[in-house]
Amino acid sequence: MDTADFLREKDIQPSQQRIRIYESLAATKAHPSADTLHRRLQPEIPTLSRTTVYGTLELFVEKGIAQRLALTGSELRFDADTSRHVHFRCRACGAVSDLPGVSAPLPPPAPAGYRVESSQFYAEGLCPACASASLPESR
Repeated sequence: MDTADFLREKDIQPSQQRIRIYESLAATKAHPSADTLHRRLQPEIPTLSRTTVYGTLELFVEKGIAQRLALTGSELRFDADTSRHVHFRCRACGAVSDLPGVSAPLPPPAPAGYRVESSQFYAEGLCPACASASLPESR
């Protein structure tokens, strides 16, 4: 199925901008921010604004075809993979990735009166590149 049909199926009116934003998000495992996607797409779509990118990503989250990740301070990252999985943030280089081979736990049962609508799980530490770079040199 092409991207325009996929968006229509999710009740999203496809436009050139929405199609390219989704394709760019789905093509990466880097969990980009709205600013990153904007910088990536602006040469191709010069009229694309940051506001449009952010609003489109929020629409994708609302329609269930993307996740919003709040892993650090005020920066939001996005992921087109909506399956249950654990994210990892490297505290040295800031990279965000999926944590391979780790299953996300189920959310805890909600107390009376609460309704859990989403849950996210992430780990933080050093990615393999930063961990190996921080090893003491052998003599």
